[in-house]
Amino acid sequence: MAAPDHGADSRASHPQQDERVRIAVSHWAPRFVANGVDLSDFNATLSRIQTWDQWLAEWAKTAREYEDLAHEAEARGRSLTAAEAWRRAALCWHFGKFVFMEDPDRALAAQRRLAEDYQKGMWALEPPAERVAIPYGDIQMAALLRLPTGGQRPAVVIMLPGLDSTKEEIQTTADRFLQRGLATLAVDGPGQGETEALLPIEPAYEHAARAVMEWITGRDDLDHERAGVFGVSLGGYYAVRAAAFVPGIKAAVDLAGLYSMAEHWDERPPMTRATFTRRSGAADEAEGRVRAQVMTLAGATAHVRCPLLIVHGTRDTIVPVSDAQRIHAEIPSSELTAFEGSNHGCTDRVCASRSLMADWLAERLG
Repeated sequence: MAAPDHGADSRASHPQQDERVRIAVSHWAPRFVANGVDLSDFNATLSRIQTWDQWLAEWAKTAREYEDLAHEAEARGRSLTAAEAWRRAALCWHFGKFVFMEDPDRALAAQRRLAEDYQKGMWALEPPAERVAIPYGDIQMAALLRLPTGGQRPAVVIMLPGLDSTKEEIQTTADRFLQRGLATLAVDGPGQGETEALLPIEPAYEHAARAVMEWITGRDDLDHERAGVFGVSLGGYYAVRAAAFVPGIKAAVDLAGLYSMAEHWDERPPMTRATFTRRSGAADEAEGRVRAQVMTLAGATAHVRCPLLIVHGTRDTIVPVSDAQRIHAEIPSSELTAFEGSNHGCTDRVCASRSLMADWLAERLG
């Protein structure tokens, strides 16, 4: 059976790589591996990339290698092997397009391949995932629902991805919640994943979160009276807004969430600024900067009454730890755990940070 060819030399960096490639590696390398990309795939793919314009094409090459592996496995009746290969292909499509704004049409095509491939393999997750659709205005938001093994009407955690993330990427975090008896509902909200092409980013994310809560209330296999919310990065901002304005949220976790998008704008990576500009519907970065000004928790934090856990790395280079400290100072019901020396999303401290968040939510929702 063919497998992705990593070659003899699989290095994650190269002296000829341009600035944006180096920025991507320096900011996000641990995230790839923490969220399911094989380290060898990461190194092999990066060894082929010297300039940023190659980024999506080379990750697409690795994705197609896994798609070929999946097709071959299916032809031999090896369904588990195929399922894993489909999910690995999906993650490669995701990280190929996650902050690649240079070719929107190719990025949108990669998003479609990501969703299609993941759906072919998510039945083999333990426990499996089910794709569901949540009505929101004139559209439906795609989400992945997973129920813990043996649970009857379990508590549920609404999971909100970040600016450049999707419902598929955060399933390794969902695993931690599921192991503790919590159901997970990971949502592609406005500006994210499958919903990206339908709606721009929503600063008042509580509107989308209310729709999610209404959907949960209509399910007889979920306990809507024990609902919590988790968000990472921009999703952390969304989680705080949900905790502030959505009735029924009993506990919330903000991982690496920002207080204000406009503050520290110039210090954020250029790809992050470009991604926000594109997904907010702005025409250019100047307009993106203006739209970022309404992405703020000012006036929202005073409404948070439920328990809130804030988790942040002190060496976060995308959202400074001062944002976490500010949120904590404004919300009396909050707790702050700052991981010394850790990065954005604490993807270099996965065991400690994700176990903490899962234990904390299980104790408050269980």
